[in-house]
Amino acid sequence: MVNFKVVATKLGEGVKYATTINEINRMAKAVFDFEVKHHPNQDITSTRSQLVYDWVITLSEQPMDEEAKVAQLDEFVRNITPADSALRALTRFSDVGEAASFWSIIHPAIAKVARGRFEGGYFADAVESALKDVNNRVKKHVKGKTKQELDGASLMNRAFSANRPVIALGNLKTDTGKSIQKGYMQIFAGSMTGIRNPKAHANITIDQKRAIHYLIIASLLMYKLDEAGVP
Repeated sequence: MVNFKVVATKLGEGVKYATTINEINRMAKAVFDFEVKHHPNQDITSTRSQLVYDWVITLSEQPMDEEAKVAQLDEFVRNITPADSALRALTRFSDVGEAASFWSIIHPAIAKVARGRFEGGYFADAVESALKDVNNRVKKHVKGKTKQELDGASLMNRAFSANRPVIALGNLKTDTGKSIQKGYMQIFAGSMTGIRNPKAHANITIDQKRAIHYLIIASLLMYKLDEAGVP
């Protein structure tokens, strides 16, 4: 369930310096088919914040089901905020079961470093933090075993090499074991080169769904390290 009062308050506070009264009303009337009602809130001092609050609370009072309200709220939020705004996360995962089903499959270590960022709308930051945690776990283990200070793709190539790997993932005496070792070496290294590095070195914006895809990859890698006995 969405807490409309919380969304109304945070959204109003977040956009009060970035929009105008006319723009708020224009966007609201494009989405909603009802008239706004005033809901005085003594804790709100900005006229624009109060107007946003009024529209959202009026929406919450409409005779429609929760799903329809959330859909309209989400559209309103998207219309008055920039594409990369963290405020867009306010209406995400409003259904508790949906949220639980996603995070229930994510490795606890990944959830610990990424969930707060993700739910705050900082999707690229969540992904970068998750893969950084994977990198650091492998880095610490490899350094302890070899004294080598490596990072990123070169670290993963050294750690999971099919020839004398630091971290063996299966029976390397078999073709299947060698294929698994090589395949995961490429997944680990590719995740650093293709996902982590661009996020760390460029101002890249990703959407929520793509962030989920990347977090699942990071989670898979963490679980693979568990299976290999990496501390």
